[in-house]
Amino acid sequence: MELKKNLYFILERPSNHKYGMFIQAIIYINIFASILILFLETEESLKGYMHILNYINIFSIGVFTVEYIARIYCINYDNKRKRIKYILSPFMIIDLLVLLPFYLSFLPFLNIDLAFLRTLRVLRIFKLFRLGKFIEFDNILAQIVKEKKEEFIFILIASVIILFTISPLVYFAEHDAQPTVFKSMFDSLWWSVITFTTVGYGDMYPITGFGRILATFLSVFGIAFYAIPGSILTSAFLDKMNHKKHYKEENNSDEK
Repeated sequence: MELKKNLYFILERPSNHKYGMFIQAIIYINIFASILILFLETEESLKGYMHILNYINIFSIGVFTVEYIARIYCINYDNKRKRIKYILSPFMIIDLLVLLPFYLSFLPFLNIDLAFLRTLRVLRIFKLFRLGKFIEFDNILAQIVKEKKEEFIFILIASVIILFTISPLVYFAEHDAQPTVFKSMFDSLWWSVITFTTVGYGDMYPITGFGRILATFLSVFGIAFYAIPGSILTSAFLDKMNHKKHYKEENNSDEK
């Protein structure tokens, strides 16, 4: 029971354990090291050191594995935390996806493409979201989305309506002029999405007068609609941070 208690505080509440921050630092260093190895393995000049990189990678996966098992083992020390629910939480799913490519590579009977497994290793980057500041930011962002969901839903619906209104008009305006470019309304919808998001690959563009007018309106709408959710998020985020700052100041004044 003492082991479970120590593991719980080290992994879940590191600031409340004398070795917690030290262990967390090791875990974070391991995350950065594993990501660095992922990049270094693609360097042709380092092919002669591949065996060393593989050993480091195996050690890194070993640390991830121990951390994953330890988190599952100790989480029910807090009676409010259910083990199954914890395993299915976003962070634990990310941890599992980080481990799977390595262990699946030892199961040739599954007939899985090893190149695909190597691609999945990039998921290790998402372990950075376990950093305390990221978790805090995620919680604030989740609160903002929950509080402002009606505004975001309205913007999303309005955007979909605009796209599905403009796409057929662009198709009828451009299909005869460019039958190989705007071949169907699905192609027009793809162009509308790219234009609305102001990406504009340049592989598709209208050449008729009416088509260019539609493209102008769609581009302007895109800029406006992207600015609205950005301003909502920024304003709400600043309000949350100011509220948190005032809360800390009040607590500090009460302690004094």
